[in-house]
Order: sequence, then structure tokens, then C-alpha cells
Amino acid sequence: MAMALSVPSYAQKMDFLGPDKNNQKVIKRYNRYYHKAFAPGMGGMGIGYTAVFGVKKNSIMSTDDIEVNVVKRWVQDAAINDMENRLYFIEIKNKSDKTLYIDKSHCYRVYHNGTKYCYFDAERDAKRNVQRIMAIPPHTKKNLSDYHAELIKKEKYSELKIIDYPEEFNWDAKEAGICEGFLGQYEVRSFTEDKSPYYRSFVISYSKDEDFSTYSLLTINFYIRQLIGCYYPELYRDNDIFDRFGGDEYTITNCEYGYGGVNRFRRF
Repeated sequence: MAMALSVPSYAQKMDFLGPDKNNQKVIKRYNRYYHKAFAPGMGGMGIGYTAVFGVKKNSIMSTDDIEVNVVKRWVQDAAINDMENRLYFIEIKNKSDKTLYIDKSHCYRVYHNGTKYCYFDAERDAKRNVQRIMAIPPHTKKNLSDYHAELIKKEKYSELKIIDYPEEFNWDAKEAGICEGFLGQYEVRSFTEDKSPYYRSFVISYSKDEDFSTYSLLTINFYIRQLIGCYYPELYRDNDIFDRFGGDEYTITNCEYGYGGVNRFRRF
């Protein structure tokens, strides 16, 4: 029998839990990759850009109770049986000896322009069997969201029923002020966390109490650390740059592709 969890009313107390001694170590995992090379003999201006994301130092990814990581996993595409994609997932690890409860209605992905995606919406998720409260037993891990899709018509890639979504680190090049010719082919430009063209944040709400009488918030702030110009962006998606450029398992990348004139972009 499924456990019936109470629904938080948020007339409760927020308990700020600061980072533990492991927090900066976790953050540094995402900031280790650094591409320096400019491929010799490659001329012309880039029309696509691979972004390498880092984590800002003010992020809280680890407390005494919880650790949050972005993990990659190969996922079989529901529409094309012989294609796999490396997708990102927000993995939450319960480090404590008590069950932790995640309230998805107070968990958000916050985009560069300030708009928010909430991980639970009653109207949107009514038919998707997505639960608002997620319980994580002691010393186990669960993903904030996962990937589940049903193929409606096999011959049409676009006709998928998405039941649950993974993370995406797509970024809007126009919003970041980046257009065709911003970089040369294979040129690299680096940014600091204070001066980056693009930011992304995640907010996670959790509690040790099923009724959320006391709850805590974690905020993780990502930014574009590097941009790599390329002519054939399809060669430099996250799967490929991860292997070609030596990124480790914590390297987060995504590609934007300009076409048809300045400041016109499509997303992969």
C-alpha cells in the first residue's frame, strides 16, 4: 500500500540550514573542467556555441542532511529505438537517518530572465501521475524528476506523450546577447560567476517532517563558465564534447545554433 503523505500548508517555520564542510568540495566538481585549446588552422566564424556550465560558490549543494548533484544518464529515446541520449537529472541524496520529504510544489527551475518552472502543478500533472510529495528513505537517492515518455505514433518523432521530464540546460543565445560571429570556430571564451552571459538556478524545498512543520530551502546557482565556437554544432553537443574535450562526469554542457542571420536561434 502506498504511503499517504500529508500536504504542507506552508504556515510553518522555515529552518535555514547552512552548508556543511563538504559543500565547497561538491561545488568544485562542476568547476574543474576547463578547455584551453584553440584548434590550429581552423578559420571562419562560429555559428554554433557549446556552453560549459559551472556552479556559483554561494550555492548550497550539501548540508548535514542532504546532498544534491546533477547526474548524467543514457536514456533510450522512446521514438527512435536505436538512439540514446545523455540526459541530466537532479539527484537528491538523503545523508541522514530519517526520511526526508521533498515538496515539488515548492521546487523550481529559475531561468536567466527570471521565469520559473515548478516541479509540480496540480492541473498540469493531474493525468501524469506525478506526486507532489516525494519521500526519500535514509541513505538513499532519488531524482527530483525523471524521464518517462510514451510513443503515440512511431513514425512521427514529435508525437510523444511525456509523463515526466528530465533536466535541460538549454540556454537562449539571443537572451544571452550572443549571435553569429560571436566566436571563431573552436575559439574558447571564459567567464566568471559575476560576469557571465547566462545564469540558471534551482530551488529545492525539503523537510524531515511529513507535515512540513519545519522545512528548509536549498538554492543552486549555475552560470556559463565557457563558450566554445563551432561550425557544426551537432558535433559538439554534450555527448560529444564530454568525450572529445575531456570533460568528467560532472561537466554540464549544451549547445545553441545560430542560423539565418544575427540573433536567430533554434534549440537542440
